Amino acid sequence: MQRTHKQFRDKVLIILACALWATAGAKTALAESTITCPTGMQSGKFYWVKGALGYPWDIQLYDNNYVYLWITELSWTVPQSYKKFTNNTNLPLVPRCASAGSPGSVIKVANSNYDLHTNCSQSCSVTLGLQNAINEVWGPYYLSLGGDLPSNMKTLVISYRYNCNASYANCIDKEEYYLSQQYGLVQWAHYILANGAYAQLQRTVFNKLVPGVVTPNFPCF
Repeated sequence: MQRTHKQFRDKVLIILACALWATAGAKTALAESTITCPTGMQSGKFYWVKGALGYPWDIQLYDNNYVYLWITELSWTVPQSYKKFTNNTNLPLVPRCASAGSPGSVIKVANSNYDLHTNCSQSCSVTLGLQNAINEVWGPYYLSLGGDLPSNMKTLVISYRYNCNASYANCIDKEEYYLSQQYGLVQWAHYILANGAYAQLQRTVFNKLVPGVVTPNFPCF
């Protein structure tokens, strides 16, 4: 599902970053209970909020095993409309405690079906392109994204490729989530496969730190 992000910083962003850094050899920063991967970890959800009104958003699920892509906006201005992966947990993004590498952790997904909700109740089912998707963790890399972020910042990249063929070798779309310890999500990019290479369609850098917290607004449930 395609996403366009505004610059926004919320404390929940650190949850996914900390889970990833557990096996990447980094020092503990925030949300320590999520990075040791103990038996019986809590399940729940967290928001990547994209607007000052509390929407739109990406809402992700997590349990003992994985972080899952779950809900994203359908309309930028109508919080009652959204896209949701049909079976809630049918698209695992990364293991709850992932491994870095070239790549590290890899997840192949055979069911990428999702539902379109024009309001809180009405919906229709959609198949995401060629159905298959593959998610990988790459890095760490040392990036300088400017703004209020430090130079040469140690960063992990989650590569989410979808619209893939049966062998997962040819995927039309790729999204990348750049995560750094302490700062959480620091960059997002969307690419499309063209003439055998990925061309960038969109890119957003989250490099501004401002005080305050926005309360997520998702009125449907």
